[in-house]
Amino acid sequence: MSKPVMENTQPAHEVRSIDVEQGSLDVLVGGSGSPVLYLHPAGGIRWTAVHVALARAHTVYAPVAPGFDGRALHPAASSVQTLAALYGRLCDQLIGAPCDVIGHSFGGWVAAWLAVQRPDCVEQLVLSAAAGFRPADAPAMPATPEAFARALYRHPEHLTDTPKLPDTDAANRAQYLKYNGGMTRDEALIARLPEIDRLTMIVHGTHDGIIPDSSSQQLRRWIRRSYLMYLWDAGHGLEVDQPERMSELLLSFFARSEAFMVNWGKAT
Repeated sequence: MSKPVMENTQPAHEVRSIDVEQGSLDVLVGGSGSPVLYLHPAGGIRWTAVHVALARAHTVYAPVAPGFDGRALHPAASSVQTLAALYGRLCDQLIGAPCDVIGHSFGGWVAAWLAVQRPDCVEQLVLSAAAGFRPADAPAMPATPEAFARALYRHPEHLTDTPKLPDTDAANRAQYLKYNGGMTRDEALIARLPEIDRLTMIVHGTHDGIIPDSSSQQLRRWIRRSYLMYLWDAGHGLEVDQPERMSELLLSFFARSEAFMVNWGKAT
């Protein structure tokens, strides 16, 4: 039996348009407290119950990648790597200090590049079902949009917001392919992952039908100061399948830092 769905209620958020590098970025901003940068997956931006939970303790900044969800393209962002560089400049301009960074799926790929290129922007790092590190011997990705949609969630009944229109979904997927150039394994980034020295939590759903477990296990080996955490009864869409567990995991990691892996209980 699945857990009840968290209500997607206050705190609310606003959309800000920020001029960066001769273009603009829309950024969803909500909450108050220490900053968290959230980088969305290939499905586009959503303000989920997990964002709401984070915004009760943090100021959450969630930029919409150029070309996604009807947004205009940006002249400085044509690949995963250049998008990460653009987000680094956004951090300089909008946040002005190192912040905790969460990247989910495609966003995890971008977040890893951000941590490599601009470690001064990153306080702690979360790579959630990160794309871009698929082993050559991994099972093939779902072949059709319908099969891909079925593989996204362990509990699709937990979806609480209005589904994106089919044309928007198709356009987001096409834009993702433009950013990654058809690549599923970023060897240039993999070669630089050992440079990441920020405390990193890698999160993987126990029933992920999109990203193989072996991708996350490899990340754990490549990033020295990293932990691999499994989210029980969750597919690729961890924030939808298990919003309460995901929120608790993120909030605990950001609050406790190096003490995150220490048992909550008292020694006897």
